[in-house]
Amino acid sequence: MNTSIAALSKLTLQTDFSPWFILLCLVLGTGYAYLLYSKKAPWSKQVNYTLAALRFLVVSLLAFFLLAPLFNQISYTDEAPILILGVDDSASIPAAYDSADFEVLKEEIADAAQRLGNSNLSVRVKGLSGYADNFEELTFNEQSSNLHQILREVQQDFEQQNLVGTVLISDGIHNYGSSPQFLTLDYPVYALGIGDTIPAQDLSIKGLYYNKVVYQGKRFPLNVDVFNNGFVGESVKVEVLKGNQIVDSETIQLQGDQQINSASFILDAEDLGIESYTVRLVPKANENSTANNVRRAFIETVHSQQKILIAAASPHPDIKALRTVIESKEGTEVALWIEGFEADFPEGPFDLVIYHQLPGFNDLPAQIGHWIDDTNTLFITGSGELSGVNRANKTLIYQSFGQTDNVSAALNTGFDLFEMDEDLLRRFSNYPPIKAPYGAFELKENANIMLYQRVGSLTTTRPLLTHWSDEERKSATFSGAGLWEWKLQEAAIYGDSKLFDELFGKLIQYLATTDDKRNFRVTPVSETFFDNEPAEFETEVYNQLFEKVYDYNIDLTLTDAEGTSEEYNYVNTPGTNFQINGLTTGVYRYSAQVSLNGKSETAEGSFAIETMALEDIDLTANHQLLRNIANNSGGQFFNEQSLDELVATILAVDAKPISRSSERLNPLINNQIWLVLLLILLSAEWFLRKYNGSY
Repeated sequence: MNTSIAALSKLTLQTDFSPWFILLCLVLGTGYAYLLYSKKAPWSKQVNYTLAALRFLVVSLLAFFLLAPLFNQISYTDEAPILILGVDDSASIPAAYDSADFEVLKEEIADAAQRLGNSNLSVRVKGLSGYADNFEELTFNEQSSNLHQILREVQQDFEQQNLVGTVLISDGIHNYGSSPQFLTLDYPVYALGIGDTIPAQDLSIKGLYYNKVVYQGKRFPLNVDVFNNGFVGESVKVEVLKGNQIVDSETIQLQGDQQINSASFILDAEDLGIESYTVRLVPKANENSTANNVRRAFIETVHSQQKILIAAASPHPDIKALRTVIESKEGTEVALWIEGFEADFPEGPFDLVIYHQLPGFNDLPAQIGHWIDDTNTLFITGSGELSGVNRANKTLIYQSFGQTDNVSAALNTGFDLFEMDEDLLRRFSNYPPIKAPYGAFELKENANIMLYQRVGSLTTTRPLLTHWSDEERKSATFSGAGLWEWKLQEAAIYGDSKLFDELFGKLIQYLATTDDKRNFRVTPVSETFFDNEPAEFETEVYNQLFEKVYDYNIDLTLTDAEGTSEEYNYVNTPGTNFQINGLTTGVYRYSAQVSLNGKSETAEGSFAIETMALEDIDLTANHQLLRNIANNSGGQFFNEQSLDELVATILAVDAKPISRSSERLNPLINNQIWLVLLLILLSAEWFLRKYNGSY
């Protein structure tokens, strides 16, 4: 596969001074040599001229080096046109073929890639999980298909490069991430549709719908969507199992080809912790595949839920943005009260009250005001009258002059209440400015700054987000309003709002959660992991002063649903979580022990490993999606019988290399050869003078 690197270079000498200064260096060298060797000498004229010439060269060179001369090297390279072979190497591809037919298809695609690479194109191969050296390396065992990610990453990775286009080889089954057909691309996509577009006779569980967190003693719904093709008028039995025991079942009549039929179950939440429920369809004769007849649901049963109140002076988009973040966390209930709109105040108690632009000009209503002292609080001040906020919040006092400033956010590098994903923090630079009160400020006792205000590219010392806590309460104050713009902008640029959700999700969780005062904690970073990722544990060990300590030996025991145990040992270190790879699907309980101050401390819990088997759900190729992607990008669609036509179409583009130049400035004095030359000249002069009877 070609990458043309025809290179030419142009080398010039330059300084920041006028070229006339070089003549001055020569004059200085001549004058110095004349003054030193114009007098009568004890050696011959020929030797005297030689010594003068040596001194002339040394002085002239030293003077020239004072001009800071630079070698300016301009290199020209020809960048070959780049073609990306984007391959959907998911498990649904080989499932649509006989094994021998699939090997033939792979050989044909590899041959086409070779023909393209033998032209002037530089062909790069990209699968779902990253780049490969060649097409033969792809294993076609990925358990989900994210075509949006392939196309978006190509656009990002080859921005401003000589990209001809992307050949997208896929069956069009897109089951993970954002839809790719509306993605705006700056390169054409040549889609090659493979797989079988004729739906096979099959039943499959299309989706399970349930609350991931339920409350002990309550009943909860579990809804099952069954996709039918080829069994119209027949019935199928849907069973729900807990462990190996059938807890409920329902027989449904199948209506219509390629339609969804639903079954609903109401189950009891009994045991605390994570429980696995298996939903299965009793197989029918002539089904194309029974792998998609079984799905598992992992449900965590907890004691109680958190309750959060959002109280606002008026309707505002911030409320929706924050409510979305809060409600994404299972087990959290959100109540809303807007002044002048809600007659009845929501019933407490609350774990956290968020005051949006309250208190304002007027004092808070009695039913809201007492929560400032009785629970945890988050104030979003807005940029209006702040005297009421100054009295109510526990973090700072703003001496606002009635002015506002447009500010962005900058994270305080010393902030350590909770961890933030460092890869996401760069998104702060793309957040639009929002209005914040301008003026002097004073932090109250025990308050700290989480976010500073940034004006343009300058990070100020003015606080944007501050927090405070004591043994009983926690509070935070956001100076300004307009958070919804951050969430919206981030989603527009990156396709998601992960930084916003993580920042405010963790802040709200921190404020609403009662502090855990245990000296030893081991917690999974998630309640559920997929089987293609490691189970990861966060470990915290504290001394008697409740300071984090490290380098302790941790014994961890995992027990699966069958009662089989596995023991692990690790040492807790800063910034590193313990990971376990290769766990199979199921529910695991863990017990961790550490010896602390001569006493054995224990931490226990549970988590689940879930199979990411999205590729089993739908095996019918969707070539229309590929056509839409190709048409929207200015490319073309081809089926697998038109592989030669695809190659000919790309070659007919006759893409040309792009000549690029790069400039490199190297200080002349950095080259050691000049030091060696000066030493040689000075040594030669010294030797001649000494040899001829003088120093």
